[in-house]
Amino acid sequence: MPKKIIISIIVIIVIIIAAGALVFFNQEEEKDQEEEKGFYTKHYNIDLIDIESIEGITPEIAKEYKDKFVEYQDKLEEAVKNYEQGGKKEEEKPNPDFFVEKARYANYLGQTDWAIEILNNLFDYYENSSVGWNNLAKLYEKKKDYIKANEYYLKMIDTFGERQFWGQYHYIAKNYMTIGDKEKVREYYERHKSFGGYDGEIEEYLAK
Repeated sequence: MPKKIIISIIVIIVIIIAAGALVFFNQEEEKDQEEEKGFYTKHYNIDLIDIESIEGITPEIAKEYKDKFVEYQDKLEEAVKNYEQGGKKEEEKPNPDFFVEKARYANYLGQTDWAIEILNNLFDYYENSSVGWNNLAKLYEKKKDYIKANEYYLKMIDTFGERQFWGQYHYIAKNYMTIGDKEKVREYYERHKSFGGYDGEIEEYLAK
């Protein structure tokens, strides 16, 4: 067989393979888009979680948490859908509890990053939320990011006033104690004490 014909056949085969690969990737992309189509909130595939491997809880409890997560994911999706389709009326904003509860069960299932993302999504609809900020602070404490946690505690105090949330000064002081910033511990513990708060462990730490 002439060399030119062989080369032509090889080129044709390469083109066919490349075209097939392009079709495959386009189909996969379309499939991903189809999976997301119709959702007004981020949809988490809870089936990817192996409930048998979650530490600290039995598979039976994990199954209950999984069902509750799906319940609140569906409630939130429906609420956001109605809000979006109804003209985004202020009185029809999705219930903030749906975000909070969905995040709670994500956290129970060991999905801390999901929980943080869900709570941050709450602020796409509400400017302020003491519960949202407090829960974000707790999640960042879980991740051992104590500075970030304190930022959320301070948001609560700055927004709603220290008379209402002076107890957060205690958490801030404890977090600074964990990372060894004694001056910050003293600063925020003194604020805590000014409202009648007391912590023997912090007193002992500051006395050293």
